[in-house]
Amino acid sequence: MRFLENTFFHTAIVGGGAAGLFCAGSFSAPKIVLEANKTPARKVRVSGGGKCNFSNRFVTAQDYQSQNCHFCKSALSAFKPADFLQLLDQAAIAWEERQDGRLFAKNAEDIARFLIRRAKQQNSQIACGVRVLNIVPQEGAFMLHTSEGTVRAGRVVLASGGLSYPSLGANSSGWQLAKRLGLSAVEPAPALCGLLFPKQERGLFSTLAGNSLPVKVRCGKHIFQDQLLFTHDGVSGPAILQISLFWEPGQPVEIDFLPEQTVVSVFQEHKTENKLLSCVLKPYLSGKIAPVLLSGKDVLLANASRAELEQAARQIHRFTWVPPQTAGYTKAEVTRGGIDTRELQAATLQTRRIPGLYVIGELADVTGRMGGFNLQWAWSSGFCAAQDLAKKF
Repeated sequence: MRFLENTFFHTAIVGGGAAGLFCAGSFSAPKIVLEANKTPARKVRVSGGGKCNFSNRFVTAQDYQSQNCHFCKSALSAFKPADFLQLLDQAAIAWEERQDGRLFAKNAEDIARFLIRRAKQQNSQIACGVRVLNIVPQEGAFMLHTSEGTVRAGRVVLASGGLSYPSLGANSSGWQLAKRLGLSAVEPAPALCGLLFPKQERGLFSTLAGNSLPVKVRCGKHIFQDQLLFTHDGVSGPAILQISLFWEPGQPVEIDFLPEQTVVSVFQEHKTENKLLSCVLKPYLSGKIAPVLLSGKDVLLANASRAELEQAARQIHRFTWVPPQTAGYTKAEVTRGGIDTRELQAATLQTRRIPGLYVIGELADVTGRMGGFNLQWAWSSGFCAAQDLAKKF
C-alpha cells in the first residue's frame, strides 16, 4: 500500500468499526482509518440479527457500567440518539422504534454503508487488511508501525473495540497498543452473555435446553425482568445477558421463575388436589421446567408440610446459584472493562498524559446494557473526539 509511505495524516484512526468510522465521518481533516479486517464495520453488519439496534430512545448514564459511572454523561449529552436519527433521516435510511425505546434499522447493511460513505465524504482513506503493530509518540506526531509499512500522523484515535466476537476479527490488539503506550486499564471480561451452571448441576438443567420463559433476575442491586433461555450448560436470554454486565466472579445470582404469580397462593388454590407440586405448577411453568426446578423437593400437595411448601416456593421464586463463569467471549456481545476513564478527558476522550491520543468506543471502560446503548456510546464518544480533532485542523 504505497499511499501509506511518505504521507503525513492529520489523524490516524485505529479500527474501522462503529466508533472509528463515525469519528472519521464527523470531521473533515485528512485522515486514515486502519482496519485489520478485509472489510470495515463487520460487527455492525451482523448486529441486531441483521437489523442493527443502533441506539435507544431513553439513553441515560445509568444504562452503562464503568468504574466511573459519571464519565459517559458528557459525551451522551453532546451527541444524543435524536442526533443520530436526524443523520439517518437526512440519508433516507429507514428505521423503526421497538419496545423499551430500542431503535433499529430496517437493514444493518444500510448503517454500515452509511458509516463508510460518510467517512469517505469527510476526507478519510480506509485501509483494510492493515494491522497496527506499534504506536510511537514523537514530538508533535505519532509513528504507527503497521503490517503494510509506517504511517505518520499528528493525532491517533484508538477505536479497535473489545474482545467479543473473535469470529469477526475481534482481538486484543487495541489493549496491547494501549498498554505499550503506558495507559492503565480495567481488566476486560465478557459481558452481555450467558452464565454457566456448576458442572454438578449441568446434567440436571441440560434437559431444559431450548426452553424459555419470562423471569426476574437479581444480582446485587441490579434487577432485570425479561426472557430466560436454558442452554446445555447454563442460562442465557435477554434477562441473563443484561445481568451478566454487572455480575462479578463469586457473586450469587437469583432468579424468580414465576414473577407474576405467588407460588404459595397457587398451592393454596389447589390444596385439596392429590397432585405433585410440579404438576400443580405446570400451567404456570411450561414444559419440563417445574419438575426439574423441584427435583428432590417434589411431593404430593395434599401431604406437603408447610416447610416443604415454603422450600418449593423458595426454589421457584428465589433460585440462587453462583455461576462459575460466563459463556465467554465467543458468546459475548461486548467486552466489559477497558482503558481506565481516569486516563481520559470526558468531554473529548483525549488521553490526559499523551496529547493527541484518543480512546473511543468499546476500548474505553464504558459498557452499555443490551438495547442499543453500546452503539450509542460508539456514536457519542466518536463524535466528541471528532469535535476536538476538528479544532486542531
